[in-house]
This record gives sequence, C-alpha cells and structure tokens, in this order.
Amino acid sequence: MGLVDITKTDRLEVPDEAGQWIEVRSLLATEMDEARETRLTKIIARFAGEKLPDVTPPAVEQEETLEQRAVGYDALTLIKYAVVAWSYDVEVKPGKLEHVELLDIATRDWLVLQVVERNTRPLPSNRSSNGHSNLVSVPENSDTLMISEEPGYTSPSLITGD
Repeated sequence: MGLVDITKTDRLEVPDEAGQWIEVRSLLATEMDEARETRLTKIIARFAGEKLPDVTPPAVEQEETLEQRAVGYDALTLIKYAVVAWSYDVEVKPGKLEHVELLDIATRDWLVLQVVERNTRPLPSNRSSNGHSNLVSVPENSDTLMISEEPGYTSPSLITGD
C-alpha cells in the first residue's frame, strides 16, 4: 500500500440518521502527521507552566483500542481532510474547517473513529502472526512509555517527570 489513492472514497451511513451519509477519502501521511502535531500542540498549550505529576505506573501490557488510538489525533484536522461530500444541506469544502465545525459531537466522534480506523494499521490482537507483541508496555520502575508498533520499530519514548 505504498501510495495513498486520494481519489478512492468510502460512503459511510451515519448511525441513527436515516438516509444521511458522509463520504471520506484516505488521508496522506502528512495529513495524519498534522492531526497528531495539532493534538500534541493543544495538549502542551493546556499544561504549559504546570508541573506534571511524577507518576510511575505499574508494568502493564494492554491492547490498544480504536478509541485510545484516536485520542492521539486532532478530530477537526482529521475530518477536514477526510470528508469530501455528505448528504447534509451545507456544502462541503474539503481541507477547510467551515463545514466540519457544524457536526454535532456524536457524529464527529463516530466519524473520527471511522477515519482513524481507515487510515492506521489494523489494531493488533494479543500477538501478531509472527509472534511479536504489539502492545503498549510500561516497564516497572520506569518513567518511559514505550509503544511497539511493529517488529524492529522503536517509537520515540514519552518521558515523564522533571
């Protein structure tokens, strides 16, 4: 899947809204990166100047859920790039926020999950087919959170503390 086909779209039926649909396209890596950076910028701004608590969580291995994965991205950024058409009476302007900000929270949250699911690797089961664990792990007595996304890949660590 090396290249993204932005001309291919999926029409999604909006739950609990008979006859309503939203058409989305696949996102480019740069668009996903922008959504992640926007989310991180908002988090940093929120906690600017505050001392974060020194918390050392116990060693845990737990499967990542779609909801947990989606939290890492800015919802409006994902939606502004993904939505290309919809059945609502307001014109869609792909790449702009005007139409995205009109969504109610239930539809927005549902749509973000749809976009994240379509634009990230499949969620792992306990073990991948090659036997490697794809789980979030927090080493005991450590301030470092390590996430293994695929065998041989080490993501940047999130370091907490002073």
